[in-house]
Amino acid sequence: MAKTWRCAVVGSGLAGGWHVQLLPTLENTQLVAVCDVDPAHAKAAIESAKAPNTPVYTSLEEMLGKEKIDILHVGTPSGDHFTPARTALERGINVITEKPMEITLERIDQLAEIAKKNGVRIAGIFQNRWNVANRAMYDARQQGRFGRIAWAGCFTPWYRPDKYYQEVPWRGTWALDGGAAIMNQSVHAIDLLQWIVGPVKRVSAYSSSRIHPKIEAEDTGCCALEFADGGYGTIMGTTAMFPGGPVRIEIGGENGTAVSEGGLRVFKFREERPEDAQLLERFVPPMPDIWKKRLAEAGGPAVMEKLGLNAAVSTAGGASNKDVKIELHVKNVRHILECWEAGRDAETNPAEARKSVAIVLAFYESSRRGGDAVDVK
Repeated sequence: MAKTWRCAVVGSGLAGGWHVQLLPTLENTQLVAVCDVDPAHAKAAIESAKAPNTPVYTSLEEMLGKEKIDILHVGTPSGDHFTPARTALERGINVITEKPMEITLERIDQLAEIAKKNGVRIAGIFQNRWNVANRAMYDARQQGRFGRIAWAGCFTPWYRPDKYYQEVPWRGTWALDGGAAIMNQSVHAIDLLQWIVGPVKRVSAYSSSRIHPKIEAEDTGCCALEFADGGYGTIMGTTAMFPGGPVRIEIGGENGTAVSEGGLRVFKFREERPEDAQLLERFVPPMPDIWKKRLAEAGGPAVMEKLGLNAAVSTAGGASNKDVKIELHVKNVRHILECWEAGRDAETNPAEARKSVAIVLAFYESSRRGGDAVDVK
């Protein structure tokens, strides 16, 4: 019989709230408590998760002292993951953190050491690795189907209004957000890029705030990069491109090219396989809104409903931080629990979670130097 994990969440804002919602849906987890400095946030998250009897705490120490907890889910601001994670690990409690695991490599490495010392585990959330299109590209790379990579890039053409930064003051700050559009939003795509293609050797970057003058960090950035195997690439990330669209990952080499963007758009290889066409058919991106509009005008609501085109297409966070479904979070957390039950680290362990942060930090250092090339640590 599978173990039942007793879980608590600290930080119940948007990201932490997703964890509050998903835990009651898993077959082997129990939500035992939620901690937030603002109890109203915690109560709202609990209500949304339909778990009304869950205790609420404003003190992490009190919660950890009173409740029997196997895993602490950390949903506090990115630059404040270290303290609650360390506190739990030192008490012998496993930890799952939202992305990024932390905003410095030193803190991530310390958390890994503390977990090891106390005989527990820590893992991060990079839920887009469980997107089927991205996983298909990863598998193709592992199978050597691209051959020698010529170029690979990730694009995060997102949009956030000024209100997004104004309503939560830590957003866009160096101390608690670790940056802005690149560390907060683009880190998802950067993780996918390095996970699929391989290590990034160096970057040459530029960034600034184009339309959000009051934030400390950047709302737009781009860089050229060199992979460790000699291939080249690009990273682009922004929260200044209205209306905001889905992340695009593109990889091309001597034997094939693949593109994911809201689904699998291109999956073409020199040596074709029957399953390639099936993948494209199965994971084709949703019909663009303009096409749906024209079809609706031509055939009316009945035709739209018959074809299943009434539901709005998600931008997976591109147009709004609330336009994110939790299904991939569920898959990510389920994977972590399965690995831990089997006595091994999860795929998103600290050694893996630090890779995207290392690229982001090199990106920022290069930008501060006016685009000079900076090696990734």
